[in-house]
Amino acid sequence: MAFKMNSSSFTFGDGTGYSPLAKKDKLASQSENAAARLAKKQAKLEARLANSTNEKQKARLANRISNVSSKAGEKTQQAENLRGGNKRRAGIEKSRTRNLGAGKLDTDKTFNESGKKVTVDRTLTDNDGNIIRGTSKTKTGTGTNKTVDKTITKSDGTQIVKKKDGVKVNEPVEAPTKELSFGEAFKQNKAAGKKEFTWKGKKYHTGTKDEADAKSKAEQEAAAKAEAEAAAAKAKAEAEANANASNNNPLVNTNTVTPDVVQTSGGGINTRTNMPTSYGYGKF
Repeated sequence: MAFKMNSSSFTFGDGTGYSPLAKKDKLASQSENAAARLAKKQAKLEARLANSTNEKQKARLANRISNVSSKAGEKTQQAENLRGGNKRRAGIEKSRTRNLGAGKLDTDKTFNESGKKVTVDRTLTDNDGNIIRGTSKTKTGTGTNKTVDKTITKSDGTQIVKKKDGVKVNEPVEAPTKELSFGEAFKQNKAAGKKEFTWKGKKYHTGTKDEADAKSKAEQEAAAKAEAEAAAAKAKAEAEANANASNNNPLVNTNTVTPDVVQTSGGGINTRTNMPTSYGYGKF
């Protein structure tokens, strides 16, 4: 027996327990679980960084921590978007840093409320923070999401517009003022001798872990030295006090016995009466 379904009243999953809302909840839960795993991973990496003494290893760990933290933030925002009925990538900002040994590659991407990419910025720098090459793109954010604006930054700071309003061009422009990355802002303020600086509305200090460790070690050594000096001064004071007590109270040799008679060449002297006992060896 044949029948015709009314597509206007039928939705996929009717009678099966499946619905688009259930799917979004499942995806949101997956994103939240991923964020939790990334948070644990970040904590482990931070522990490794705290115990590391190798500068190259510390730089790699710092990059990994930054990437993992960025990913965790993205996953959390994706979960919020899905539970709010929005596109999963709506308003997402992705930041990644790739260590290349001789330098690093920073990549930043932003997405609009429709979850489409609207900007892509890539900056290749050497280990001293000098720009080797930079690329900045603006995309349509709709449809096939083509690049409408593209600017290249060379190592000497020269910028060339390669595409403008969807039209290919090749003209140099003045270098625009670009917001410094955290690392660049840190280096500049530390080189200027500043103890604090503000980046994206938040305050940060310019101290490093090595400096903090050195300060702690110096404080411990100073405390140990002060304690040793105090102990030495106390011992010296006690020794001087004992010496003064000995001078004021001389010891008497109680084992020495004064004889009653002292023999001399002419006779004996009674030490009690101070009188001679004899003129010779006989008694008086």
